[in-house]
Order: sequence, then C-alpha cells, then structure tokens
Amino acid sequence: MLELDMPEQEKYSRRMVLMRRPMRCVWQAVALGLVLFVTVAAPAGESWADPEFLSAADCDCCPDWQRYAIFDVLFLQRDNATNGAVIALQDVGGQLQPLFTTQSLQAATAPGVRLFYGELGPDDIGWEVGYVGVYGMFGSADRTGPDNLSVPGNLGQTVTGWSSADEIRPTYASSLNMAEFNLFTYCCETECPEETILWSHLNCGRSCVCTNWLFGLRWAGLDEQADLNVRCCDGDPFTAYSVRTSSQFIGPQVGVRSRRQWDNWAIEGWAKAMLAGTILNSSADPITSSLAPGVIFRESRSLSRGGVGFIGDLNLSAVRRLTETWWLRAGYNLIWLSGAALAPDQWDFTDTPTSGTTLVGGGGLFLHGANLGVEARW
Repeated sequence: MLELDMPEQEKYSRRMVLMRRPMRCVWQAVALGLVLFVTVAAPAGESWADPEFLSAADCDCCPDWQRYAIFDVLFLQRDNATNGAVIALQDVGGQLQPLFTTQSLQAATAPGVRLFYGELGPDDIGWEVGYVGVYGMFGSADRTGPDNLSVPGNLGQTVTGWSSADEIRPTYASSLNMAEFNLFTYCCETECPEETILWSHLNCGRSCVCTNWLFGLRWAGLDEQADLNVRCCDGDPFTAYSVRTSSQFIGPQVGVRSRRQWDNWAIEGWAKAMLAGTILNSSADPITSSLAPGVIFRESRSLSRGGVGFIGDLNLSAVRRLTETWWLRAGYNLIWLSGAALAPDQWDFTDTPTSGTTLVGGGGLFLHGANLGVEARW
C-alpha cells in the first residue's frame, strides 16, 4: 500500500472533500458577481460548520455572529431633474432674458441616517428591518434689480407688481424617508486564499463569505416644497407662488447582498430594486400681491393621482473591526427614484380658469454620496 506522509495525506483528503462538496451556492455566487464582483471573486465552498471541511483545530463559525445592527450617517448630493422651465426674467437693454429656471435651484450636500437591525434564523432564512432618511435638501437663488425683474407668462402680467419686481428669490426644499422589511436566504462559506484568484494575489487570509437574496416590502415618501418669492418694491413684504408635493411609494423589493469578512476587515455591498405603486399629491397656496390687499389672483389648488414608480439602491462599504462586537463602516451609495411629483414642475405661469389644475408626475431623483458609521454583530 502506498503510504503518504502527513502533509500529502492531508492534501489528498482535502481534495477528496472538495470534490464532494455540494454546489448549492454556486448559482448565487455567479449571479452576485454581475453586481458585486469585488466581494465574490471566488467560487463558493462548504460551510465552516461542516466537520468534513475543516478540522476541529481550525474550525470557526462562519459567520461568527447571528444578529447585526447598523447605524450610518449619510452625506448625499441630489441632482435636479426638474423640467427646466423658466421661472424668472430680467430686463436687459429693453429685452426680457431668462434669469432663473427650475434647474437653477441646485441643492447642496444633505445629511441623512440609515438604521438597520437583522437576525439570522433557522433553515438559512433571516429577516431585517431598516430605515433611511435624508433631510435638508435645499436649493435657492436670489436676484435684485430696480424694477427690472418679472415672473414669466400671463401670470406675471396679471399679478400686480410681478412684472416690475425689485427682487425674486426662488427656493426648493426636499426630504426623503424610506422604510423596508426584508426576508432573506443566506449562504455562508469559508474560503482559503489558495482557492481564489483575486484574494490570493492580495495575500489575504481565510475569509467568510455570506450571500443573501432579499425579498421584502419598501415604503418611501418624498416631500417637497417650492416657493417663488417676489418683492415688488423696496420695503414691501414678499408674496409667493408656493407649491407642495408628496410622493408616496410602496411595493415589493428584491435584492442581493454579499459580505466577505476576514479577522479584522470586511467588504460588504448590496443592490436592491423596487417596483412601486405611487400616490402623488400636490397643493398650491392662493396667489396674492402686496400691492392689492384682499385680491386673490388664483385660488388654492389641491390635486392627487396614482401612478407607478421605481427605486434602486446600491451600496459598497469597507468595514474595520474595533472590538469583538463593534465595527467601523465607510462606503458609497447610489439611490434612484422615478415616478415622483417634483414641486418646481407644478409651477404653471398661464392665467386661465384651469391653470394649476394638472398634476405633473414622472419626475426623478438621483442621490449619491458617502456613508460613515458603526455596526454591531454578535
């Protein structure tokens, strides 16, 4: 009988075990690689908990936690995908020239938070609940001039003082709140450096790779207000054309998430998509003028309708262990909403009995920026 020395015998046993290991997670790793190729650069293996895969001396739990809580502070920049309509004019040499459009109201970077709590359950099924809020998205513009500013359209000619104003100051404010509940399947594998291409070149040690397929429900609420403030004369108060909108999204969500964890470092990323039903609402205050007290040039408006929307959510984060339980997180985010009612799109500068009675939907919102936070896993 051929006798092998101990190292060769261990290698032979290991190869035989690897040939027998099931392929129950290969399809997950292949699909995930299309979205998060950095975190799953290697084929799936057997669980750390499988006694055939590692000896008792080498065995650790994969993952080494059953519950997690995440707190991130977000720093997100939004785009301005409004319709670009002209909202203010300036008299230059006797010719009225566009001064501001709806896209002049570009918001600065806004703060937000992300909170998640989840648990791994029996039968490779887990659950999580989460909240994301982005606050203080605000953009504005301001211009003063001696009686040479005006509001466009017949509305500017009808409202007293709006065709020869001294100052025009449009503002645009938004806030976004989202909540979600997900059930997910999880498959956690251990991988050694020699089994991979990418991580072996980086001299990384053994890692635990967890892949989750998520199925859940998400709600999102986008609330906005746009004010076109006009001061007709020096010392007079501003009068405004104010519009508020609310876009409510609710619907099913699917996604995929992967986490590759070493002793003190981890890389995590996810991709989620939601097809939603929407409820859109818009309201506008009465339009008045400081030069004509008691006169209402347009009555208030209140509109609503339904529709269809979409939300996409991408994240990639690097994580550093601080203690046995606590980790430090930093990453980047992309969030996209479509099918919303954007407040500046509702401004209507015509002057007819039906002016301001159409709710304009189909607007989009794109957010991108960094996250910095902590997480606990135990």
